[in-house]
Amino acid sequence: MTILSLSGVAVAAPLLLLIDEPWSFALAVLGAGAPLIGLSVLVRQLGRAAGELRASVGDGATARKDGSARQLLADIRYVAARHHALGHRLNHRHPVTGLPTREPFLDALAAPDLSGAEGVLGVMRVVDYDRLAAFDQAEADGMLATLAVRMRGALRAGRPLAQVDRDCFAIWFAGAEGRELAGGEMQAIAYVLAQDVGREGFKLTPSVEMGAALCPDDARDPTTLLTRALAASQKGASAAGQKLRFFSADSSAAARARFSLEQSLRKAVQRDELLLHFQPVVDLVAGRLIGAEALLRWRHPERGLVPPDAFIPVLEEAGMMDEVGLWVLNTACREAKAWTEHGLSGLKMAVNLSAGQFHDPVLSQTIARTLELHRLEPQALEVELTETTAMEDAERTRQTLTRLRDLGVSVAIDDFGAGYSNLSYLKNLPFSKLKIDREFVTDVHLRRDSHAICSALVALAKGLDMTVLAEGVEQREEVEALTLIGCGMFQGYFFAKPMPAEQFIECVSDPDWLGLIASPARRRGAALQQRINQ
Repeated sequence: MTILSLSGVAVAAPLLLLIDEPWSFALAVLGAGAPLIGLSVLVRQLGRAAGELRASVGDGATARKDGSARQLLADIRYVAARHHALGHRLNHRHPVTGLPTREPFLDALAAPDLSGAEGVLGVMRVVDYDRLAAFDQAEADGMLATLAVRMRGALRAGRPLAQVDRDCFAIWFAGAEGRELAGGEMQAIAYVLAQDVGREGFKLTPSVEMGAALCPDDARDPTTLLTRALAASQKGASAAGQKLRFFSADSSAAARARFSLEQSLRKAVQRDELLLHFQPVVDLVAGRLIGAEALLRWRHPERGLVPPDAFIPVLEEAGMMDEVGLWVLNTACREAKAWTEHGLSGLKMAVNLSAGQFHDPVLSQTIARTLELHRLEPQALEVELTETTAMEDAERTRQTLTRLRDLGVSVAIDDFGAGYSNLSYLKNLPFSKLKIDREFVTDVHLRRDSHAICSALVALAKGLDMTVLAEGVEQREEVEALTLIGCGMFQGYFFAKPMPAEQFIECVSDPDWLGLIASPARRRGAALQQRINQ
């Protein structure tokens, strides 16, 4: 057994393997820890030296054999040293974009002639990279390479550019005028990056987060400067055209608070701090309760109930929404089955689906298994999705909705009218219910524009053989105005706030609950009786 040392890596290999199988020996060397660069060069060197050694062994010349062996070892050490040097240099370039990576970029900024010098460090994060890489790494890398080329072309010559994270680029704007230059140039780059990327049949419109930090105002050392530029960028993804965000103490505090909230949410999932509240849905035409919407809530051990708009966006950005959404679906179905055991039959449970859940190719199978697990009829479940989610891929949406319809599960389009509504997809997709967004419901009796929109949406839904529901109703006048234009289904604080399961069952089990709320005469009588009793 011969022991060789290559750039500090000890390799044990039989001499005969080295002579007869130089490829196998080379792979053994590389597998032991040498960088996987220049493999063919290494093998050629080994092959030539091994050939000489075979010849010397063949003619029996011991001295020549020893000399060839020594030369072989010298060749191996030389190639390994070159190998190590090349690997060190290439490891400081991103393998996809070819840009300098974080360490050499920060080292350059820390050089004596730049350290602490005036300037701006800007960062641009590609928001869509992780989502795309989750199902197509090659496509994600192709997008990244294309964007790097675009950035090089858009930047002024000589402007330092690096890839400091898997989805994040950094740019250094030197000099006192850096702040003005950074704003204009990064704005222009954001516009360039926002152009479609992808092959024929698959197009993606990238979006970016932009942030910057000033040197020396915000920090002098490059590492802290980069950290603060990243903190400034993380106020939310922006469409191209939004202004560059500069670091401030407020943005840093907000980033810290958001990170803390995300960590608490991860623990909340593990500690069963999440729960569901249920808001009744009523049909005033039939004069009865027809179901409820399951709404996610978080009971923090110190903060109490955290508002949904404070934590649901964090769940989505942290990639936890799909996992939590599956928990919501399972818990809601279990509760719907419990309703039947309390005599509340014929009710429909509405559950919101995240974009990730809806685009899951096995969604219909997941829902079918969940219904079977809880022995719940498919007609007792309704899933809701936003029109933004539905419009991402119309053909895939149509296929998914068809499978759900065949299963017996109804599908509602939520918050309709709040986005850029597309009537053609509404016509071609098999939705069963249209929910009018509360933006149009609020003060509908006072606002002519809202009244006109609600009238049109009610007529549209009926023309497409869909039921229509007004969500977010809070005033009796809103209910009466919407009833007059043909809307009979309602959900909102006027009837009941979302409530825990036990309270929901107790509330809706009261035979007088809906009558007292829905009938003006009964409400006035109840109010008069209350005054008499006082």
